[in-house]
Amino acid sequence: MSPSASETITLPEYQNPLKATARSSTPPPAPKDSQVPKGLRPTILEARKHPRAYEVVQEVNEFFLKNWPFRTEKHKKRFVDEGYAWFVCINCPLSLDDRMHWGCRLLTTGFLIDDLLDRMSVVEGVEHNSKVIECARGKLMPDRNIPAQWIMYDLFEDMRAIDKHLADELLEPTIDFLIAQADGNRMKPMSLKEYFEYRDADLGKGLLSGIMRFCAGLYMTPEELELVKPVEENSMKHITFVNDVCSFEKEVLAAKDGFELGAICSSVPIVMDLCGVNEDEAKRIMWEMVRAWEVKHFELVDEILQSHPSPALEMYLKGLEHQTAGNELWSLLTPRYNRSGGLAFTEGR
Repeated sequence: MSPSASETITLPEYQNPLKATARSSTPPPAPKDSQVPKGLRPTILEARKHPRAYEVVQEVNEFFLKNWPFRTEKHKKRFVDEGYAWFVCINCPLSLDDRMHWGCRLLTTGFLIDDLLDRMSVVEGVEHNSKVIECARGKLMPDRNIPAQWIMYDLFEDMRAIDKHLADELLEPTIDFLIAQADGNRMKPMSLKEYFEYRDADLGKGLLSGIMRFCAGLYMTPEELELVKPVEENSMKHITFVNDVCSFEKEVLAAKDGFELGAICSSVPIVMDLCGVNEDEAKRIMWEMVRAWEVKHFELVDEILQSHPSPALEMYLKGLEHQTAGNELWSLLTPRYNRSGGLAFTEGR
């Protein structure tokens, strides 16, 4: 029997568990030469990894290597190296074993669409994602020659068949994410407050939380969902700043191609202007704010659980902690944002 597509492209070391127990929940540490500035106090958030991460990543990679129109072998290699499925496995480690792959496929599709949009105008991006949205809703039969359409259609059909309630709740942030990806407002000057509001949808924070709840089979009341909003907002700021600091070099690279949706959209220039500092100083300030938001996280969690003790709330809030910590760890490890991996930083993009 010939090897599958995913077996022909070796997983990078940070995704490969062979040096440890395969079903371990402990992720690798951040690299010593990471984008974290010297002297910054370490994170106080706990990162975990789904025990079946290795198997799920292999399964999901094989699916996309077979079905997504990667332009070259280098693009396939970069896809495997960047670890989109692994990202979900450390963002949602509390997932049920048989649901983990759906979350990985959904967010991986979002990452791949994002890369497609980097080479489109706003008009082209809106047209592209509008059809993907209608496919996710089940209101438009997909064009089977366009993977973004049929993958999104099949995903939500399958998820609705398993758990219609949580799949329907996941659909709304998925639509918000797809709309934000092609939003022409990303090119307009914004205050930091306006930027946070925009990135809440564009970064997929609601999408990640929806994936977390679907994959964990976690039902929450409307009252509980309202209670956790301050923690979600705090977590979103953390995720936004970490993502922007670590991805800034990639943003600059994409902007050089001159496409509208590849324009720089980052809080780094906003903080530079706001504080009158250079790029490195702005990043240092942002990392210090990130660590302050971690302290705030536990203050908010304690306040909620003391007044509203609930197993669902406790699980969800712990999930938010893992999600926030997982985003930081992946952002420091992935060759998407870092000069690591088997390809030069500019290759396969």
